[in-house]
Amino acid sequence: MPRAPLPYAWPRLPLWAGALWASLWGGALLLPSFVGLGEARHPGWCAVGLVVAFGLFVVTTVDATARAGARRADLWPVVLLLAVVCAALVADGGMPWGTLPILVAVAVGTSTPLRWAPWLVVALAAAAALADGFRSGAWDGAIWSTGLVTLLAGLLTCAFGWLASVIGELRATRRELARTAVSAERLRFSRDLHDLLGHSLSVISVKAQAARRSVRTDPEAAERHSADIESLAQQALAEVREAVQGYRRTDLDLEVTRAAQALRSAGITTEVVRDDADLTPDQQDLLAWVVREGATNVLRHAHASHAVIRTSSAGGRATLVIEDDGSGSTDAPAVGPHGEAMPGGTGLTGLRDRLTRVGGTLATTAAASGFRLTAEVPAKEAR
Repeated sequence: MPRAPLPYAWPRLPLWAGALWASLWGGALLLPSFVGLGEARHPGWCAVGLVVAFGLFVVTTVDATARAGARRADLWPVVLLLAVVCAALVADGGMPWGTLPILVAVAVGTSTPLRWAPWLVVALAAAAALADGFRSGAWDGAIWSTGLVTLLAGLLTCAFGWLASVIGELRATRRELARTAVSAERLRFSRDLHDLLGHSLSVISVKAQAARRSVRTDPEAAERHSADIESLAQQALAEVREAVQGYRRTDLDLEVTRAAQALRSAGITTEVVRDDADLTPDQQDLLAWVVREGATNVLRHAHASHAVIRTSSAGGRATLVIEDDGSGSTDAPAVGPHGEAMPGGTGLTGLRDRLTRVGGTLATTAAASGFRLTAEVPAKEAR
């Protein structure tokens, strides 16, 4: 599968600006040869060759100058043609050609695959030094002037392109991490909102049904239920605000009390058994979410008459069990105030995700005699 192009390390310039910059560099490198055309054996052909070399150089380097290090490795045939043209100009002899290898080295550094470019530059520098040495006989000058300058120009161009690609990868990674963080925060908020409002709205629904049933037969009870609905709505609003701000920590004692009250308000006899004196704050926080969602499931799905909420701890491992004698399960549709089916949620999935991240487990058992929800949370040092 072809690799997706990397983002540019620096802001992209207009193409005309890149072409202008490449033209300035190409003109500067070819200027000595243009000035010395009169010394060439075939001045006319050499002039054409220099113009062609100038155009090929601009084509190979315009992306690198406009996009600050972008590589067009698919332009290697153009680089090869540029090398052939420059080799022909050198073979003509006569005119100064010492900057032509530099021209080719820069093109190699910008428009050939990065894994090949340094080796091609080394080979080019060696060939340029040999050609200059055989032509002039001054090997010291050929090695240190032509060869070394060509080598440095090509390798610096390769290094600049490599640095630009690394910076581009780092910026792409940073953007991906930012997207991941945003997705994680959205998931957290979605899960918290479901767990918060699912419980509160289920209790409000139960209270509203009770108020509707007693509005004619027991106005005082209906008024109490209405007051409870108002209190629950205000509580839910405060919890949503805390969830939005991201610092909400649930309280196990409070959630167990609220769950028991909500179940009893729905006519479900509720038994609470607590043996969790040594739970850590993190364990209490996680189990509080389980209590909230478990009680919501009993209210919405179970059609139960009796429920038990049991907490315990042993060996640093906290356990919560919520069981009822109902005939429903989390797979059964919830029933609305008029007997209509209500859409299910993803509460248990969210709880399982919460517990799995800390090494805990969430198990459900449905039978004819009722439904059981079991959650276990290890101590932090055991994770």
